[in-house]
Amino acid sequence: MKTLNSKISDLTKKIAKELLKCKIGTKIPTTPELAHKFSVGFGTIDKAMTALKEMDAIKVQPKGQMGTYLLEKNSAALWSIMDSGPIRGSIPIPNTLEFQGLATGLKESLREKKVDCSFSIKNGATLRVNELLNHQCDFVLLSYQAAVSVCEKHNNLKIIGTFHDKSYYGDIIILTRKNASKEVKDWRIGIDETSLDNIAFTNDLFEKNQKVKVMYMHIPYLIADGVIDAAVWHSSQLVPTKLIETLTFCPVDYDVTEKGIDSMAGAIVVNRDHEEMFSLLTELCDIDRILEIQNEVIARKRIPYS
Repeated sequence: MKTLNSKISDLTKKIAKELLKCKIGTKIPTTPELAHKFSVGFGTIDKAMTALKEMDAIKVQPKGQMGTYLLEKNSAALWSIMDSGPIRGSIPIPNTLEFQGLATGLKESLREKKVDCSFSIKNGATLRVNELLNHQCDFVLLSYQAAVSVCEKHNNLKIIGTFHDKSYYGDIIILTRKNASKEVKDWRIGIDETSLDNIAFTNDLFEKNQKVKVMYMHIPYLIADGVIDAAVWHSSQLVPTKLIETLTFCPVDYDVTEKGIDSMAGAIVVNRDHEEMFSLLTELCDIDRILEIQNEVIARKRIPYS
C-alpha cells in the first residue's frame, strides 16, 4: 500500500471491504458498478484491483459478459489492507480457566492468521449483546444457551462458532453459608439479571425461592454478610480467601442439554449487518484451534493472554 498514491490507496481499502463480503465462486461487482459507487474513473478502479491482485489478496477470473468471478481471497490480507485496526471482541471477565482459555484461543488463533484482536470486558450477556447491537464490538463470546436466546430475539445476530460441552462452564455449584438454614425453600437466592445464564440456572434450580437482584461478582460477600443465603456460582471461579471459613458449596446435578441446548458450551455471535466482519470471522474462526489453545491454558501449559 505504501507504493500507491493516496487516492489509489484509499480506493483499494474501500474495494477490499467490498470484496471481503463476497463469497468464493461468486460474481464480484463490475468495474462500472465500482466506479459509480466510489465516483472514480474506470482506470482508477483497474489500478486498485491490480494492487489487490499483486498483494495476493484476491484471484479473479473474467468470464466475458457473465462478469468476473472470485476464485480465491485472502480474508486476513483484505482486512489488513482495509487498515481498520484490530477486531474487537466483548468477553466475560476472564476469571476462570475456561474463560481465560477461550479468550487466549481467540486472540492467538487470529494472530496466527495475522489478524489482531482486542477485547472489552463485560460480565453479563445482555451487556455484551448490547455492545454488539450498537456496533461497539465485532463479536461477543456467550454461552450457547444465551447465544440461542439472543439470536431468536434479534434476527440480525448469528452464531458463527460453537464450542463443545463444558468449554464455557466447567460446572456450576451452589455457593452458600456454612450456617445457612437447612430449609432450602426458605433461602433468599441472589440473581444477576444482566446474565442470561445466571437467570436460567437460578430459575431452574430455585424456581419458588425468593430472588434478590445482585451483581454476580458481589455474590460471595453478600452471602457472607447474610444479605442472601445462596446463589449459583461457576465451580472454577475463585472465592475471596477471607471468606473461605464462612462459605461452603453444594455440587449441582444439572441437565446441560435440556431442550437440546447445551448450556455449558460456549459460542461466538456476530452481527450480520456488519457484512465484512461476518464474512471475515466466519472464515477465520478456527474452533478446533481455539479449543486446543484453551486446553493448553487449562492444563497450565500456556500462559493466558494479558
